[in-house]
Amino acid sequence: MHCKYYRLVSGIIVLILMLTGCGNWQPTGADNNLTSQSSASLNGNNTFPSSQKNMSSTLSLGALSNLTSIHMINAMTGWALSQGSLLRTINGGVSWTNVTPKGVVSTSEGTLSAYDAQTIWVVFNKESSTSITVYRTTDGGQKWESAEINTTPWYGRVTSLDFFDLTHGWLLASYDVSMGVESVEVFQTNDSGASWKSNASAIIGQKPSNALPLAGSKNGLVFSNQKNGWLTGFSHGDGIWLYSSSDEGRTWSQKTIVTPKGYHTDGGAVSTEPPHFFNQKEGVLPVEFRGEKPPAFVFYRTEDWGLSWTPTTPVQTANKSQEYRGFHWSIIDSTHAFVSDGYQLYFTSDGSHSFVSVTPNISLAKLQQLDFTSEKLGWAIIDGGLWRTMDGGHTWVQI
Repeated sequence: MHCKYYRLVSGIIVLILMLTGCGNWQPTGADNNLTSQSSASLNGNNTFPSSQKNMSSTLSLGALSNLTSIHMINAMTGWALSQGSLLRTINGGVSWTNVTPKGVVSTSEGTLSAYDAQTIWVVFNKESSTSITVYRTTDGGQKWESAEINTTPWYGRVTSLDFFDLTHGWLLASYDVSMGVESVEVFQTNDSGASWKSNASAIIGQKPSNALPLAGSKNGLVFSNQKNGWLTGFSHGDGIWLYSSSDEGRTWSQKTIVTPKGYHTDGGAVSTEPPHFFNQKEGVLPVEFRGEKPPAFVFYRTEDWGLSWTPTTPVQTANKSQEYRGFHWSIIDSTHAFVSDGYQLYFTSDGSHSFVSVTPNISLAKLQQLDFTSEKLGWAIIDGGLWRTMDGGHTWVQI
């Protein structure tokens, strides 16, 4: 009764304000979004320059398709991205609610950083745009705040977004890719995403700043704490491609990684992927040796803040004649993880020193992502559709 009464009174007050022109109410249509008119990289405020409320809607049966990524926080709550949409579940993926910020184009590709069940940051890349919009929610997608980053004259596309706490975050903007080089810029926020500043850039035709590499294709930017960051990818040169920063992403240096005996790193045969840190000292670095026959996947481990990385037991495709399908993995904690080569699942419970093979009841040929929250419970995106397992990957059921 109290809830119904409150809503009725609130509705009357809102109607009076709208009719009298008082307050600061704005149209809620998608074409009338509140957006910041100034670049967030120049905005020193500690509050977001723009905010909006979102009218979420539950997806109908069969609407969950064309997924690009999933990020489960725990067994019940998580986030997922499809083309131009952000989805949220609170029942283990059985049903999903569309919580996309208003004004996002349906064809936009999204990148997100999920902090917990209520708080995430997300970017939807805009075609041929010289600005980047960073959205944040702290209430599960009901209300959104946004800030703009001006990238003029470059068309920016965010390829990595990372927050290691509620305040400090980084994003990697890609501007151009050409003949083995990629123009990129690293942005940082110290106020939860309300404002952003450029820390370093490498632009084709310009002198790279602060040793940020121009050569190579970059695929990830991750920070283990406020100071130490990692830039991953691959190049057409020899060696394992990895750069690190110890000053919040302002200067960068190349790391030397030991190659396992019997493996080669010639001409872009190796790709590093963003590391996962369990704490500031311990973490794993996924490395894919695509030039081997058969291809192999290795978790490198660090126990000294990333000063050194040691390879663990490789996961290899069982049959040399099988086509390369790419590796996918999900890290549960410091000792448990799953890896797939597109044929089998492999599980480790001892920090990647050994793996056991798991044969699933479905084909993994079009596997896009794995996401496990425990040794038994996990999700997979296969050809845009969502599947769930409750027995460690043996049996999968489509959601």
